Amino acid sequence: MKVFDIIANALFPCKCYSCGQIVGENEFLCEYCYEMLEYIDTTKHCPRCGAYKKNCECNNRVFHFERVTAPFINDGVAKKAMYRYKFRKISSHTDFFAREMAKTVKTVYSDIDFDGIVYVPMHPLKKLRHGFNQSQLLAKGLSKILCIDVFEDLLKCKYNRKSQHNMPFDERFQNVKGMYSFNYRIEGKTILLVDDIKTTGASLDECAKQLLLAGAEHIYCITGLVTVKKGKK
Repeated sequence: MKVFDIIANALFPCKCYSCGQIVGENEFLCEYCYEMLEYIDTTKHCPRCGAYKKNCECNNRVFHFERVTAPFINDGVAKKAMYRYKFRKISSHTDFFAREMAKTVKTVYSDIDFDGIVYVPMHPLKKLRHGFNQSQLLAKGLSKILCIDVFEDLLKCKYNRKSQHNMPFDERFQNVKGMYSFNYRIEGKTILLVDDIKTTGASLDECAKQLLLAGAEHIYCITGLVTVKKGKK
């Protein structure tokens, strides 16, 4: 096996998922790209909506979750890695993002005792076409690290609607309206709701609404990336 591994590593060396440079075995990014990761400074972000405080969205919309946070800004190296994970079906990115998200949960939500983890669901046809639900994989990764159970299939996606990815901000909330429902009740539970990227928070908010209807008492969100408006930090 050692000879086989040596040959395999020579023919297919591990590469940085951002720039393509050869890296050590099981490494995700090269040293330079690690340095270029843009972590979120929680002192500059609204803890409720996740946006820069100068661009806080809380005055314009009432969210059904209590807080949202993420390890990274949706830009640069982190964005490139996440989008490779999301759209190119590179599921090996899960471990990296799950670890970073878990660190954020332990820091930002250190005073919260979670009863379970719930992920934003994907319509069965879309999941079949895509190959996996990236939010589900992240939730399972977080579950292993944080030792919190995943409430599997608690939420379901009822409609196979147009992707939010290229949709204008003001259309996203309307697009997901009524898209999700719950399968069973979770009376009085405190939930960690997981998604890959928070842009407007439309999907998270619609899922949080269903969790409240299912009996959840508190809902906190964690994503891999948070999209923020440029120019105002």
